[in-house]
Amino acid sequence: MGFVCVNVVVRGVKSSKSVRMLVDASSTYIVLRPDLIRELGHYETPYAVEVTLANGRRVKTRLFLAEVEVKGRRGPALVAELDTPIPLLGVYALETLGFKVNPRTGEVEEISPEGGYLL
Repeated sequence: MGFVCVNVVVRGVKSSKSVRMLVDASSTYIVLRPDLIRELGHYETPYAVEVTLANGRRVKTRLFLAEVEVKGRRGPALVAELDTPIPLLGVYALETLGFKVNPRTGEVEEISPEGGYLL
């Protein structure tokens, strides 16, 4: 399938920014560098999680709350703070916004016309 990247508008209290992210179906959260989280002013949650990196190493990281927008759909997302060279878009944000990755085309597609919010 190859790599799938998408432009994501990430909003915080201080500002917003369009960020090119690698869609990572094996990642739970959005992953951003600490300096970008500070620049945008994301809300820090009281939670820390242990994540497993691609090399198998486990690290503990803090979680932040942000608003994200992909292809005109906006919603809340949890952001893991890691010093990563490439920002990652994880499955929680994809599903919250109502998207999935089509393995045949390698494109991000809508799951439903209304988005992925479940009540």
